[in-house]
Amino acid sequence: MKKILIPVENQQSIDEPLEIAVEIAKKFGSAITIFHAVDFHKIPNEVKYGAYIEKIYETANKNNFMDKVVKLYENEGIETNFKVIEGDAASEIIDEAEKGEYDLVIMETHSMKENKRFLLGSVTNKVVHHIKVPILVVK
Repeated sequence: MKKILIPVENQQSIDEPLEIAVEIAKKFGSAITIFHAVDFHKIPNEVKYGAYIEKIYETANKNNFMDKVVKLYENEGIETNFKVIEGDAASEIIDEAEKGEYDLVIMETHSMKENKRFLLGSVTNKVVHHIKVPILVVK
């Protein structure tokens, strides 16, 4: 189990790394890739796309979200990198997991009322039902 993919949302508040991911990565000497898919169709029209991408790629000196998440895992002694891509989150996660030959995908599910989950669907739910790579869902 050398490669682990951890998809994250930019709005997530992540204060510490996923404990299970740290345990698995340390036990197997795995490298972790933090993955974020930007779906431009879901960004309000008044937000400029370039500014949004620029914000994602800001340096750690400016407290960038992706850099913070990467540092959480690096501080645990785990080789970590990140990848940001444009597209539908569920589809991009599935494509990255399969084409990148990851051994495991670890995703967090967010508490969502049953009726809302049914109406809107969730990225995790879509990924779980269509991915061919082993997936661990953490609540």
